Amino acid sequence: MSATKEISKNKSTHVWLFSAIGVFLVLGIVIALNLLVSTSVPFKIDLTEDKIHTLSQGTKDVLEGLDTPVTMSFFVSKDKDNMRPELIPFAKRVDSLLKEYERGSSGGFIEIERIDPSPDSEDEDRAKLNNLQGIPGRLNEPAYLGLTITCLDRKSSIPFIDPNREQMLEYDISRAIVEVTREGAPKVALMSALPVQGGPATPFAQPGQGQQNRPWQFYTQLKRDYDPDPTDFGSNLVDLGMDIEVVPEDVDVVLLVHPAGITENAQYALDQFLLRGGNIVAFLDSFSVVAAQSQPQRQQFGGAPQAPGIPTSSNMEKLLNAWGVSFEANQVLADRTYETAQTQTSNNPSVLTITREAVNKDDTLTTSIRDLLMYFSGVFYVSEKEGVEVETLIKSSPKSQLVVPQSVQFNPDQVIQNFKASGTEYPLALRLSGTFVTAFPQGKPKSEEEVEEVEEVEEVEEVEGEESKPKETKEEDSLKESMEDGKGSVFLAADSDMLFDALAVGRDMFGRTTYRNNNIPLLENAVEQASGGGSLMSIRTRGSGRRPFSKFKELAEEASEKLNEEIAKVTKKEQELSGEISKLMQEQGNDQMVVISPEVANKIKELRQEEVKASKRKRELSRDLRKDIRKIENKIKNLNIAGIPLLIILIGIVHLIIRRIKISAR
Repeated sequence: MSATKEISKNKSTHVWLFSAIGVFLVLGIVIALNLLVSTSVPFKIDLTEDKIHTLSQGTKDVLEGLDTPVTMSFFVSKDKDNMRPELIPFAKRVDSLLKEYERGSSGGFIEIERIDPSPDSEDEDRAKLNNLQGIPGRLNEPAYLGLTITCLDRKSSIPFIDPNREQMLEYDISRAIVEVTREGAPKVALMSALPVQGGPATPFAQPGQGQQNRPWQFYTQLKRDYDPDPTDFGSNLVDLGMDIEVVPEDVDVVLLVHPAGITENAQYALDQFLLRGGNIVAFLDSFSVVAAQSQPQRQQFGGAPQAPGIPTSSNMEKLLNAWGVSFEANQVLADRTYETAQTQTSNNPSVLTITREAVNKDDTLTTSIRDLLMYFSGVFYVSEKEGVEVETLIKSSPKSQLVVPQSVQFNPDQVIQNFKASGTEYPLALRLSGTFVTAFPQGKPKSEEEVEEVEEVEEVEEVEGEESKPKETKEEDSLKESMEDGKGSVFLAADSDMLFDALAVGRDMFGRTTYRNNNIPLLENAVEQASGGGSLMSIRTRGSGRRPFSKFKELAEEASEKLNEEIAKVTKKEQELSGEISKLMQEQGNDQMVVISPEVANKIKELRQEEVKASKRKRELSRDLRKDIRKIENKIKNLNIAGIPLLIILIGIVHLIIRRIKISAR
């Protein structure tokens, strides 16, 4: 009997031993598989909320289009004692993203080069030659976190990879790849009824400013961006004028700024340009104050007739209708949420200071836009059009309505008094993409001369009594829809005055030109994305790798709510007591030697005692609040530390129980 018990005991010991070994073996296999999959297997599943480990389709398209090797030189300081602590985990996330680029290049055209530019080394000299920005380290030595992308003899650098731009990092890298791999610089064509290349006096003139005959700042900036070579000035930024028949084949982007009086032939040229895969950036206007300034003054008796001024309203009705969009060209937007103060006592609801709340934060074009100043803006209306995707980039608040421009120009206070919110969030900027259909199904519109010629022929035939024969119409070589899906895009903004210098730029204390807001950066972003093609436009903003303790914050706020109300009551009581004491002291007189009566002295003493009690109670409540928050913090920390080990132990115990049951059943 004893021998049987001993055998049973040994058997039980072996079962426990083998079960424990099995649990550790399973744990080891899981760790080994994780390391194997993460290093050698290209297939991955991204379970993060914002898909931060997955490249956008636009980036994938850029990588698929590569046919020449591209080298990414990642300069990152590895000295953890010198590198700022917050940049160390961020650098790992950047490196992880670069690995995704390397995996995404099916042809193996992406090569990653990791360089540690330690102080006083050749690698640091190389970083400086690539215009990378050294940042102050903790040991008073420069640290580096930058990227240089090279293809053949072309190079583009990100001097410092800023953690604050982590959401834009994929876009910045893909844009740099596009810059170094395209054969030539993009060509931008300009169409405007306004004197953007230099013109008349400003309607917003400051004292002593005089006339502005210099080019508008946005035009000067585009010259710098697209015509950096002074020996070839003007080759990549051309002025098409307003009366065009065709957009040249080598143009990538057409920029329209208040295209007032645009002809049908010009709209047809833009229509065909878009269907060929071109990109359009248009700033329209319901009431351009700059154009209004050009209107002729009242003609004096006997004076010479004056030339008509620039129309104050601009529209592209024919094209917009084909895209499923219409523009309010007769009224302007008044918005009480974004109205701007013009004097200390008066606001103008049609001069809009647009803030982040009105901007689409999830789009790479507008994610960096912080504030805009729009002057007498129009609005868009959107209707669904098959094949056309419409994305709203900027919108008004619900506290808005449409008004006649003259009312807010001459009497904004009256508009505010009679204001009635529409409850509608009007689109102020849109981006259109997808498959477009022509706005001219009958082909190119006939000119006035051609129409008159046809009418004359018909009249002659009627006089001569000839029967009207069907004319042989020459089939025009005009496109009816987009040549390729996803090629071609349109950016629309409802204001053009926002690009004028007086609204967009200023000067700092040293007299240097600075941006007052993000008006011109919005245009630069739109042109940049359009010139990079549809791939850049489809790149989404990335989620941040930083994961704040949102649950801890929620629990801490709940704990605070329970005690903050009581703390506020005690604080109020404390302030009331202090006020009563001060009042009693003042009532005794203003002499330097104040004699306080016994009754008042006793009253002050009682109040002082109550004040001390209130202060003590306040400290106790604050201490309790800190304790509650610390308990929540420790609870979450313990769960994070012990959660996985406890789960593995639980799995082991369950596994052991199942094995015991199976053995007992035998």
